[in-house]
Amino acid sequence: MRVHRRISRNASEKLRNGKTLTETEIMSLFKADYIEDEELDKIIMQYGQSTLVDLFAGFDWSKKKKVAISQSTVICPNIESELIAYFKKHPEQLYSITPRKFEEFVAAIFRNHGFDVELTPETRDGGVDVIAIHKSPLTGNTVNLIECKRYAPDNKVGIGVVQRLVGNVIQRQAHKGIVVTTSYFTADAVIVSKESRNILTLNDYSDILEWMKSFN
Repeated sequence: MRVHRRISRNASEKLRNGKTLTETEIMSLFKADYIEDEELDKIIMQYGQSTLVDLFAGFDWSKKKKVAISQSTVICPNIESELIAYFKKHPEQLYSITPRKFEEFVAAIFRNHGFDVELTPETRDGGVDVIAIHKSPLTGNTVNLIECKRYAPDNKVGIGVVQRLVGNVIQRQAHKGIVVTTSYFTADAVIVSKESRNILTLNDYSDILEWMKSFN
């Protein structure tokens, strides 16, 4: 225990000095009695979502209690929820992550809303990045094909992306196609979405901000 606490203190000091942590040091922080919000923010910025999710894939969160310094409540943290909470505080950072990281972020949002989520391989062909399935004993499984576009604000998603996704929904006999972007959509793309409103939804940067509001 003394060794672990020493590693944890050293890790906190390295973060304050802007140095990179080893995997052992990251784990020591999360196993500590608490981890400060500033420390968590810096870890997320250094490593991104996929690295942290992989690192903690075998971590038993039920045995870990995170206690905020200024609060008496005890919280069992979920790493994806923490990452979403970070982007809720710093939405502008969505423009700094890679397209793949953005796909993982979108997958995390849908997973935290109760969907069964599959992140497709990076080498996939066809424009579907995430498959989100909503299971209901009343209506059965609803399959949603999601295409993610991490674009700059002035780079709007065009009609080609939207039409391709509609084609995928029809070909795969899915229920709905969803385009999620950090940008916005061209007028032609919006027209196509209105014509295909039963099987297509367009979600822009403003919608992402609304989604994240549900995370406290």
